[in-house]
Amino acid sequence: MSKKRTYRHATSIPQVQPSRRLNLSPDVRDGLAQSLPPTPDDISRLYGPAKTLGAPEDVQLAMDARLADSGVYSLLQHSLELGVGIAPQFMGYGVLQNLAQNGLIRACVETVSDDMTRAWIEFKREGEGGDESLLTDLAQACKRLGLQRLFHEATELVGYEGGAFLFIDTGSVGQELERPLNVSPYSAELRPGGVLRFVVIDPVNVFPGDYNSLSPLEPDYFRPRWWWVLGQRVHASRLIRLVANECPVLLRPAYNFLGIPQAQILWDYVLHFQECRAAEARLLTKFSLTVFKTKMEDILYSAGGTAQIDTRIRYMIQTMTNDGVLAVDKESEDVVKLETPLSGVTDIVRQSLEILAALNRTPAVKLLGISPSGFNATGESDIRNYYDHVRSQQEKVLRDGIKKALDCIQLYLRGTIDPSVTFDFAPLGEEDRAALATLQKTKADTIAVYVDREIISPEEGRQAIASDPDSGFSDIDPAEVPQGNGMPDALPETGEEEAKAYIRYMYGLYQCGMWVVLEKESGRIIGRAGFGIADYLPEAELDLGYLIDTPYRRQGYGEEACRAALDYGRDWLELPEISAYAEAENTASCHLLEKLGFRREQEFTCKEQKMYRYRKNFGY
Repeated sequence: MSKKRTYRHATSIPQVQPSRRLNLSPDVRDGLAQSLPPTPDDISRLYGPAKTLGAPEDVQLAMDARLADSGVYSLLQHSLELGVGIAPQFMGYGVLQNLAQNGLIRACVETVSDDMTRAWIEFKREGEGGDESLLTDLAQACKRLGLQRLFHEATELVGYEGGAFLFIDTGSVGQELERPLNVSPYSAELRPGGVLRFVVIDPVNVFPGDYNSLSPLEPDYFRPRWWWVLGQRVHASRLIRLVANECPVLLRPAYNFLGIPQAQILWDYVLHFQECRAAEARLLTKFSLTVFKTKMEDILYSAGGTAQIDTRIRYMIQTMTNDGVLAVDKESEDVVKLETPLSGVTDIVRQSLEILAALNRTPAVKLLGISPSGFNATGESDIRNYYDHVRSQQEKVLRDGIKKALDCIQLYLRGTIDPSVTFDFAPLGEEDRAALATLQKTKADTIAVYVDREIISPEEGRQAIASDPDSGFSDIDPAEVPQGNGMPDALPETGEEEAKAYIRYMYGLYQCGMWVVLEKESGRIIGRAGFGIADYLPEAELDLGYLIDTPYRRQGYGEEACRAALDYGRDWLELPEISAYAEAENTASCHLLEKLGFRREQEFTCKEQKMYRYRKNFGY
């Protein structure tokens, strides 16, 4: 804890008074002061913690001490001494909220925030099975809780003030808010019949509490573990933190451990645009200048001559209209018009607008509803690029926060979290859906042609479809190429004597073999799983194998059968380890083996086929 002192948020470096022996003018003295490198105290006043409404004074002092001890101020001072100059610091929430009155700032911030939450989200389920009614219940709960409206409000605050919070209200109060919120089926707060709502918190009311400033190896480095919300300590797990322009580590304290406000980034460019417009308006007033020619020598050197000319000019102004008559002396007077060329002025104003729009990643046709000269006729390419930016912001700013909110809602509805339930951000317009459908059809036709002409295999075609997140088939197993009904190659008919010989050999020598996999309900043979001898390999050894009939794949039967076989090998056969082999192209089998705890140890070629050898240690 540092010695108690009062800090005021400074907007410039304090003036350094030079020696009184120097007789310098105020302008020179001020310029000299501004050129001097700032001291650590200057840096702390410029880049110290943001002043909010939520923290007691002694807490702010402790925060200052923590930052000083971490070396933040020293590093910033070193940067400035190297000639970087005095960089803009955090404006303060008062200034930022005042900027929200500026029309251009509002247009920039609200255009992006509106589109980030306008089409909202579409629920989906990865894999098959599960409770389909959960998706409907989730959608209804989100509507009832106003989740879309709340995230839209929070997103606007992110643009205006650099960040925002959504408080997860479970009915807890007082010291209960200081404890972490358990977002799991074991939560005592998030449960069916409990309390759940979400509240948007303006960052002006939030001040960081304790945080890790010592170990960058930890995930909470320079991320507060709890926050002051108008004097109430609230654990960070109870707040959904939304940030767009995340700060570098050294600047996080100055920006209240949030992001750099978009309004602050835009402000200089908004000023430049407004100055260009004002200069253009002033220039228009001087576009046409009337020049009154007369004999100035007689006027200047005669008594009352200037008064005479003033009277003459006032008369001319009064009669200078399109339908008026201007009388001038034929011999000594004349009137001419001087016009200032305006070519290029409009281009300068338009350019300043384009820079502002580009900085906000928003085309002018979207920002202002117009298509300025120089833009493409339709603005279609600009809109597509803008939508790409919006989608990236949705993923960066909203994805994690919405996921946490949905987990809380699932616990509130069912008391558990279904990991297969996820969501996508809905397309921003019908043009997106149509363009995506056309693109996917083109891709599918191309793959079909390549497969038909044997340029690629069906497995490679399925791999291309599975690796495309927009195909609608990203969850398929590329290795499981449909082969029609039945499994002629998978489960060949075996004679009784051959089967008996196989059993006597395998179980007599190894006390194990392949098991038949049956469907409980029908009793139908749907595959096999167990241990066998990989005698086709250079070094034959006991290995795990499985095969499931096509109609029953991707339903968990293979994993269930393999786990039963592994349990048997560990508990009954007391095997210390077991091997498994898979073709490199069979990504589904490779994924299953890794899921079962196997580790890939070797890559080799067998019968011109690339193979992987996996190993699992039972840990005796």
